[in-house]
Amino acid sequence: MTFPSSVQDAVSSLFYGGSANVSWQQALDGLDGEQATRQPPNLPHSVAALVAHVQFWQTYLLAVFRGEDPAWIEHAPEGWPTVTAASWPPLKEDFFAAMDALARYAQDEAFLMDLDPEGRFRTVPLTSFAAHGIYHLGQVVSVRQALGLWPPPGGGDTW
Repeated sequence: MTFPSSVQDAVSSLFYGGSANVSWQQALDGLDGEQATRQPPNLPHSVAALVAHVQFWQTYLLAVFRGEDPAWIEHAPEGWPTVTAASWPPLKEDFFAAMDALARYAQDEAFLMDLDPEGRFRTVPLTSFAAHGIYHLGQVVSVRQALGLWPPPGGGDTW
């Protein structure tokens, strides 16, 4: 059995936002640390908090894929690292690097054919974590809209 390259491409593209959404690159375009860490009234998170949360789980999944045994968190707040305006640029850099690493795993047919510790093809955790990221990507757009920071300088869907 092999995975068609179209499946590999589809799973890989999900980490960047997929074909039906703005990309993460577009969604974060033009945000400085102060803007990224600003939390709109009546919304629970800032853009930076959302990115830190997705990055937390990207890092977790990459550790699993490297054969490490990272501890599962006991409480949801543990998966929401604190971000400051000063920590925004390195967070964003690490976020995109981890995204690229996960997308490369999705392009590796031998890896995809391998089973995870639960006996599932590796496409299962890859697509699950990518979908988690897309969920939060939509929240990033909403936060930017609530702050009056949408569309980004490079453009983005405005509906």
